[in-house]
Amino acid sequence: MKSPHLTKLDTESRQEYGALLLLDQLMRYELPKQEKDNLQETVLKLEEEVAELKKGFFHSDEQDQELNYEKDELSEAREALAEIEKEMVENEHCRLNLALIETDDQGLEPLLKFMEERGTLTVSEENYYLPTAKGEDVYQHLVEQLKAYVVHFDVFAYVDLEEGAFGDPKTDLLEGDQWSDLRVAVAEYKGIDPYRVVFLALMSADKFYENPDWKFDLSLGTLFDEMEQIVQDQLCVEDLSYKDEEEQVSGDDVIRDIIEQGNLLAKERRREEQETEDKEQSEATPDEQIITQTYYC
Repeated sequence: MKSPHLTKLDTESRQEYGALLLLDQLMRYELPKQEKDNLQETVLKLEEEVAELKKGFFHSDEQDQELNYEKDELSEAREALAEIEKEMVENEHCRLNLALIETDDQGLEPLLKFMEERGTLTVSEENYYLPTAKGEDVYQHLVEQLKAYVVHFDVFAYVDLEEGAFGDPKTDLLEGDQWSDLRVAVAEYKGIDPYRVVFLALMSADKFYENPDWKFDLSLGTLFDEMEQIVQDQLCVEDLSYKDEEEQVSGDDVIRDIIEQGNLLAKERRREEQETEDKEQSEATPDEQIITQTYYC
């Protein structure tokens, strides 16, 4: 059932979401670049330390151990640097060049100008658009919102209202008509903009980038039409009301109970995930008691 009480996605929101999307795209190159700069400094420092430790003809056992340790650290740093450089090459397409914007992506100019006016974007000497310090702060806030979305809303994506069960994408097939997406209804009940919740959901799943023409659609102002339709088509709180044998049960009562159950389940899932991570970390790090074991005595 549609949610007629929800307003259409306004121009200001479309502009904000478009700016966040472009910022996310740019940071997919800039973050590895920042990591590369840090790793280059680390490699340089380790190379100097290894060179210093190599000096002289005679080394104590302690000095040899320290040298070998620094060599291992240097090798790991170089490997990490090589991986980051590979990631930068793969994400080169995420950059926006001023010259190309004036030709291939000319329709994005108003949005880019809006971002410059807001102080989140600037143009480098090489004519590439770069996030400013303020832009990076906005991006970090977006990352925090994405994490909050996963914690507080992801669990409500698949709810079986008949059975009172929550689907798990990791273990359930999630096919059939029994599953209802209640994220919009939960947002409505909590007083949170449902469009933002759906935007974060699509961002979290990288759905926007699956469209090869997403920048063109963004320039036309149509990229978020599907998102708007998703919100309009979702169940709202009022849709959840029903009449049992005794009385009418309000949608507020239903969604309140669903939120309580979903929050408990989400907390349990996070606990299980943390236990799995801790177990994997423990298995990867041998206990010191292994040193006391004997094999031939």
